[in-house]
Amino acid sequence: MANTKPVGVAFSDPELVSGTTITGAAISGGTISGATLTTATVSGTFTSTATTGAVVANATAGLYFLTSAITAGVTTTTAPAGSLATTTNATGAGKLFTSVGGKWEYPVVA
Repeated sequence: MANTKPVGVAFSDPELVSGTTITGAAISGGTISGATLTTATVSGTFTSTATTGAVVANATAGLYFLTSAITAGVTTTTAPAGSLATTTNATGAGKLFTSVGGKWEYPVVA
């Protein structure tokens, strides 16, 4: 890479600016899109634009923030067993639910 810094500067690191592409990911105004990460560290606020599926997940369960109504023991789900959910819908708002592999239930406190 050619040095684009003024004379007297021997070396410069490339800058990550809007339009930079890293292995298929595009950076635009602080947003990275088109990337698949295996690890990520977030400092500050993490915002998800997910409208379906888990916001945060591992290989076996996820964390869901829903807008649909949830009634424990009635509302069905395809979320893996052990997943957690909350909803902003009036039906279920303010409550925590866990998937038992087919339905949302209230978590068991041991």
